[in-house]
Amino acid sequence: MEDKRTVQELTDNHIDDHVDDEIKRCFSEESPKSFFMFAGAGSGKTRSLINALSFLDKKIGSRLSTHSKQVAVITYTNAACDEISKRLQYKPIFAVSTIHSFLWELIKNYQTDIKTWVIESLKKDIAELNEKQIRRRGGDAAIRRVEEIKKKTTRLAKIETVKKFSYSPNGNDVGYDSLNHSEVVKMGSDFIATEETMQEILVSKYPVLLIDESQDTKKELVDALFVIYEKYKDRFVIGMFGDTMQRIYMDGKDNLAGCIPDEWEKPKKVMNHRSATRIVELANAIRKTMDKQQQRSRSDSEAGTVRLFIADSSANKEEMECRAAQIMAEKANDKDWIDSAKYKSLILEHHMAASRFGFFDLYAPLNESKSFGTSLRDGSISEISFMANVVSPLIKAYKNNNDFEVSRIIRQHSPLLNKKAFRENLVDQTKLLEAAENAVEELLFLWEGGAIPTCIEILKTIKKTNLFTLNDRVDDILSEPIEDEDKKVAALREAFSVSFDELEKYLAYVTDNTQFATHQGVKGLEFPRVMVIMDDAEAKGFLFSYEKLFGAKSRTDTDIENEREGRDTGIRRTTRLFYVACTRAEKSLAIIAYTENGDAVRDTAISNDWFSAEEIVLL
Repeated sequence: MEDKRTVQELTDNHIDDHVDDEIKRCFSEESPKSFFMFAGAGSGKTRSLINALSFLDKKIGSRLSTHSKQVAVITYTNAACDEISKRLQYKPIFAVSTIHSFLWELIKNYQTDIKTWVIESLKKDIAELNEKQIRRRGGDAAIRRVEEIKKKTTRLAKIETVKKFSYSPNGNDVGYDSLNHSEVVKMGSDFIATEETMQEILVSKYPVLLIDESQDTKKELVDALFVIYEKYKDRFVIGMFGDTMQRIYMDGKDNLAGCIPDEWEKPKKVMNHRSATRIVELANAIRKTMDKQQQRSRSDSEAGTVRLFIADSSANKEEMECRAAQIMAEKANDKDWIDSAKYKSLILEHHMAASRFGFFDLYAPLNESKSFGTSLRDGSISEISFMANVVSPLIKAYKNNNDFEVSRIIRQHSPLLNKKAFRENLVDQTKLLEAAENAVEELLFLWEGGAIPTCIEILKTIKKTNLFTLNDRVDDILSEPIEDEDKKVAALREAFSVSFDELEKYLAYVTDNTQFATHQGVKGLEFPRVMVIMDDAEAKGFLFSYEKLFGAKSRTDTDIENEREGRDTGIRRTTRLFYVACTRAEKSLAIIAYTENGDAVRDTAISNDWFSAEEIVLL
């Protein structure tokens, strides 16, 4: 079939090709330069990162290997690390890691310094909390401060005896000698910014450091790297890839683009290769309220379809979203909208997915305890990881009558059949096998006759039979509640009272095997069909407000003061989040606004040139 596009159109689709060449020139041995590459939604940021790394492999890879040096690549999630490593064929000259893992690798051998830092940090925290208790009123906040002071004081007393601190990126360490994510970032950044020895180690080990999603990189680390840059710019290259419009987390560097040193290179991409023309137009219109960056759609992109659906806050949400999908199937001429498995529903908070998908009773107590953070969002709480990685595969194998897989799981994970047990029981190996078999049968009996056991029942049976090794906290979870109990233990006990089926739904969600995801969680991803659900009342948050963004609620005095002082505001944060959510769509986009002021939402959408009157549907 004849390609009727003009030469100009075909050339325009490659208008950003020069950017990769600009980045390659930054790696010059004679005059290395650090850089910040601006890359909006769908512009091929990751492709440019991979191209830069492939270039470095060819140019200096063998020399780096000879001198035991690496190119460091920091990215935001474990999934992104895996994807980048895979595309680089796992070559050892690349150290691809999350921020936390990168910093821990740098500092983990400096245990004396770590201990000193933790002690001083705890003393400072305790002093600040005590001061707040004196200055501020009582109530729930005061009760929480008392609990926090007690916890930190207890940990401070125990830390004196710690010989070695540990850190698990997956959040599986729970002892007083383990460090949390925040401590690793603050400590690592502090060491880099102030310790010359650490600076020398970093620069010598990693002469090139590339940062993906730099707009959401912890501000402490960004500030520390700027310090190093000023001292070592002649032999250390920092490359940042990102888009300030897509900064959606509070701990990223505010106004990163304005903080980049003048002498850095600032290559910029203007194409959006992902989205249909109408979606790119909407994204540009949203962005106009924040900065002057605008994108082009490809000459060969389809027109695309967008609709804004407005529904009353009290409406049946499931019914409204189903009706919107049916209308999208008609307007976009795409029957796949009728199948909920074929479009992605983006909700504002994880608990909204928990309610819709049926794991709310497990999620709510863990979320309300405010003790688990990232590990709750990615399923890495140690007891849940055990259920996901050992119990769930075992039950699936059992239900599929896969005896071989059942046997493999038991041999791999059960202390009853480990090599040491066999060596120490040469005469009684038959009894060990029999004990393991009986333990498996007792566990699987919980599902007899179609029954669905609770997670607590599963843990009790495993503990009783010693089928698998459980961590020490499980003993507390299975015990009766006590006064002044650890909040994590109490929350886990309540959460694990749910059926195993509910846990499996939670696991499906955190591994992205449902139609639901959060507006924040899909950054960097793309889907043919996207439904963005805006529901402030259900979200119950305070950091974002779609009602304010769409004019349905007035700005507060604090909002106005923050705007006047140039600080970040809830409206600005929400605008960025709205941009991220909308730009996940490739072909068609449905936005559902739940509100008590539909007229204001409609008027704002039209006056901002986000939607035409014909694109707005009242449900």
